[in-house]
Amino acid sequence: MEPIYTVVLAAGASSRLGYNKLLLEIDGETVIRRAIRPFLRPSIEKVIVVAGNAADVLARELAGLPLEVVHNRDYSKGMSTSVQASLPFLEKARGVFFQLGDKPFVANRTVDAMIKTFFAERAAIVLPLFKGEKGHPVLIDIQRYLDEIALLEGDKGLREIIEKHSEDVLYIEGEEGSIFDIDSEEEINLLRERGHKVEKGEC
Repeated sequence: MEPIYTVVLAAGASSRLGYNKLLLEIDGETVIRRAIRPFLRPSIEKVIVVAGNAADVLARELAGLPLEVVHNRDYSKGMSTSVQASLPFLEKARGVFFQLGDKPFVANRTVDAMIKTFFAERAAIVLPLFKGEKGHPVLIDIQRYLDEIALLEGDKGLREIIEKHSEDVLYIEGEEGSIFDIDSEEEINLLRERGHKVEKGEC
């Protein structure tokens, strides 16, 4: 099987909440660790976390996990810079998951189904779909789109590639975790209403 890597985009400033949402603890585990956990598996050869804001704090939080932390000093220029910061580390990869650091509920079965579809269907881009909404992670044949990714600008990230090459996208059935992220106090309150214990971590 050709190598699968994962890039976790975790360079945002969490400006809407006013503190680092990636260090929120949900039932005793930080959001960023929850977001990474489904990708720490034998079928994924390497996991790279792209940090920007509070990179040292994130590196400490992730110490001991089998992954590499890359510091994107241009993170304020948008998500595209974090995607591009990972490119030098992807030369040997065939497929690359791009996961967002604030999505703590992506299911293992979704990752399994995406890998299976990627190889069985020789798919260029695989996306989970939940109730008609495109979710994360994205699994992409990275070598096919390297030149275009290198030219991305701003905060659109891989959406521009997905929209431009919509005919290349294969969708699988996702679950709520593929679209649920933590962007506001409303999402945090929803988690508490569902019985989760949510506490602020180190800021």
